[in-house]
Formats: sequence, structure tokens, C-alpha cells
Amino acid sequence: MTELTRILQLARTDFSYFFRTKWLMAVLLSLHLSDMLVVGLVYNGLMQFNYFQFFVPAVIVMGVFMAALDTGRRIWLALREGVIQYYLSLPISNRGVVLAYLLAGGLSSMIYSGSLLLVALVVLPAHAVWNALVLLPFLLILAMGLAGIAASLAALASTHGEYFFAYQQIVQVLLLTISTVYYPKNIIEKYLPAAAVTIAQANPLSIAAEALRNFAFAGNPIEPTILGNLVLASIPFALLGAFAYSRALHSLQVKGKL
Repeated sequence: MTELTRILQLARTDFSYFFRTKWLMAVLLSLHLSDMLVVGLVYNGLMQFNYFQFFVPAVIVMGVFMAALDTGRRIWLALREGVIQYYLSLPISNRGVVLAYLLAGGLSSMIYSGSLLLVALVVLPAHAVWNALVLLPFLLILAMGLAGIAASLAALASTHGEYFFAYQQIVQVLLLTISTVYYPKNIIEKYLPAAAVTIAQANPLSIAAEALRNFAFAGNPIEPTILGNLVLASIPFALLGAFAYSRALHSLQVKGKL
């Protein structure tokens, strides 16, 4: 059995846990749908532009984000409950374990956000369905990057007590607030300093939301530069998570504990 086969088997095992928390996913899905159909419509009457059309793609990106963060919860539980120790006893490298979790996290996010995308296509028909399909592999890269953030938080929390969910909330607030997910660039420019606006534009969540708005729902031709920026903004998160998680696994092997 090759290393790749073992990685895929481990990814499939972790991916299956996503479906075992179906009630949690159902609750989160209902919350995102309420955001899409209630908050978007209510705020649409308060804005001077079509906020509903602006907000629906944002909900899809938030779905990618939330499902990817759930990867961190599974890693954190696995570290606490001894599951990782079992994985380390298998004939698979540390890098293989890390890659398997990132891959499973990315796939889980795509399943979750795909459900939101199907609803979005009903309430806000896409002008270019093909563009939406083309964007999916790039959203997978984003999901793996966000799963990397979750993995790094899980590795950090494993050595600092019961702080994982606090870390998760902090990252969630920072990434969603300093972005163009909720509000367009011309609005945040009025209230945030120039440096924060630049960070918001470079935020992979912002890039993904803008790509969905412009290419899928507005029907504009896909710009390779935007897709390249999405990949470049997502990969560092995946690398950071892979490094932090690998260090946690190495410490576990050497010390026998975190």
C-alpha cells in the first residue's frame, strides 16, 4: 500500500466524521439560510444598492469558512482523545496525516458550501453557471487554506488548555470583519484606515466573495488574475496550518504528550 493510498484512506475516515455531526451541520446550514433569506432581504431595504444580490455570495463563502473551521474541532478532539496517537502508530508519515486532514477539511467545506450554492442558484439565479463550476476547484483550495488555519488553532489550543473555541472566535471575527464579505470596498473605505482596507482586499474570503459575485452571479468573464490571487492568498494559510500541526505531531512523538 502506497503513502498516497494511506493518505486517501485517512482523509476518507475523517471526512466521514463530517456526516456524523449531521445535526450540527443542519443547525449551521439553517442559520446560513436564514442569513441569506431573511437578513439579506431585510438589509436590502436599508441599503442604496441591491444588498441581497451582494450578500448571497457572501453566505456561500461564510459556509466554506465555517465548515473548514470544523476541521480544527475534529483535530482538537482527536488530540485530546488519543485518536492522533493511534494514527501515528500506523504506517503513514506525519506529513501524510496533516495532508489527509487538510484534504478532508477542504472536501467537507465544499459539500457544505455546495448545499448553500444550490439554494443560492434558486433564489438568485446565476448568469453563468459554468463560471460557478470553474470556481469550485479554487474554492477547494481556499477551503484547504482555511482548514490549515483551523489546524494551527487546534495545535495551539492542545498545549494551552480549553482555548480552542476562543481562538476560533477571534480568528472568525478578524477574518470576517476585515473583509468585503459583508460590505463593499467603497463602504469600508469610509470607516477603516487605508491599511485595513488593503488587508480586507487581500483577504481570501473577500477575493472568493468578489469572484462569486462577478463571475457566477453577474456573469462577467472570468479573470485569471483574480483566481491566481485567490490561490496565492489561500496557500499560505494551508502551509501555516500544516507546519503548526506537524510540529504538534512531532512534539507528541518525542514527548509522548503535547
